[in-house]
Amino acid sequence: MFWFLPLMFSVVLGVPVAFALGLVGFLGLVDNLNWIAATSQIKAILFGATNSYALSCVPMFILMGELSFKAGISDDLFEAANKWLGRLPGGLAIATNFACAIFGACSGSTIASASVFTKIALPEMIEKGYDKRLSAGAIASAGALACMIPPSILMVIYGLITSQPINKLLVAGFVPGAMTAFAYGLGIFLVAKGFPKLVPTLDAEQVSLGEKFKALTGVLPIAFLFLLVMGGLFLGWFTSTAAGAIGSAGALLVLMMRGRFTLKTFYDTLVQTGILSCSLLIIITFGNLFSFVLSSSGAIDNFVGFITGLNMAPVLVLLLIIALYVMVGCMVDPVSMLIITLPAVMPVAEAMGFDPIWFGIIVITMLEVGVITPPVGMNAYTVKAVAGDALTTGEIFSGISFFLFLQAIVLTIIISFPPIVTYLPSLMMD
Repeated sequence: MFWFLPLMFSVVLGVPVAFALGLVGFLGLVDNLNWIAATSQIKAILFGATNSYALSCVPMFILMGELSFKAGISDDLFEAANKWLGRLPGGLAIATNFACAIFGACSGSTIASASVFTKIALPEMIEKGYDKRLSAGAIASAGALACMIPPSILMVIYGLITSQPINKLLVAGFVPGAMTAFAYGLGIFLVAKGFPKLVPTLDAEQVSLGEKFKALTGVLPIAFLFLLVMGGLFLGWFTSTAAGAIGSAGALLVLMMRGRFTLKTFYDTLVQTGILSCSLLIIITFGNLFSFVLSSSGAIDNFVGFITGLNMAPVLVLLLIIALYVMVGCMVDPVSMLIITLPAVMPVAEAMGFDPIWFGIIVITMLEVGVITPPVGMNAYTVKAVAGDALTTGEIFSGISFFLFLQAIVLTIIISFPPIVTYLPSLMMD
């Protein structure tokens, strides 16, 4: 596992992860073979990494997310959630939590979710007397659910790296994502009941049932699109790539229905999709090179043999892996975490007999943790950037700590009861 050291050293120095993976991977290939053999072999490795039909679902889901974002559904989501949940203790924060989670699923971006709802909801919550730490923590944490709630790009990347069925992974993420969102909402409710100074009880406006249902009309197109994509995957109507294409076409239709379609908007969306897709494909490609070096050198086999030779209980091995992700999450972004860690941890997981779908959900959960924990904590810094002087970075991380506690409870439940994750995928057709 020697090559992990220069890789992590390069990342710590600030070298882009894709370039670090490519450089270290090539040097490792030269060391394993020779210069001439390595330059010849690298062509086949890089071509093999990109010559995959499954990869086509990456730009499709990114395009779906970008179009959904441009459709501007965030205001309608917040309004609908607030009308239905606003009269509960802590209702404004609970509504923000669920609206942010749903928007994250639609956009596929944790940063976009945190940014949008910091603009929409944070000023209102502070004005109503909500504790600003809890308010910011709720937004940053709920935005992170874009990692889990399908269609998740991170889930797609996990499936590509581990050769697991992407459709089953996407379906598997639904229940854990919903559980986490409900755990956050329940946590806010209990804080509101127990600590009214943090979450004041407000005399929210009485909203009739007719007004509540009217508020849902703005989110019905996106809701239908989500159900179509996920239902089609679950029922085996189409593959993950086809689901992405159908989802993109549906999101484009929603954009048109909401009167937000222009040629410039569409062009900008395609450009942004291309940039994001190329960035991901580059890091996946060089990650494949790095993985090849590790496997061909025998480093992976030696590492797996070392772990299994310790005769540790599988649950202890799992806890070590979780601790690893906590540490790596303090240094790199979620995509990089997957690329760097999976070549080493996945063979260990297989040796321990872990279900790969269930294990994938645990890994994605740790990616959620990574985007809200210091010092990287992208969602926390996004909230800070949008909120400005309204609160400090320390106050944001302080608010996030409560939601990390709730996340730990959900993770414990998932580890203790694997069928929560595996039941729905088991019903799907292979």
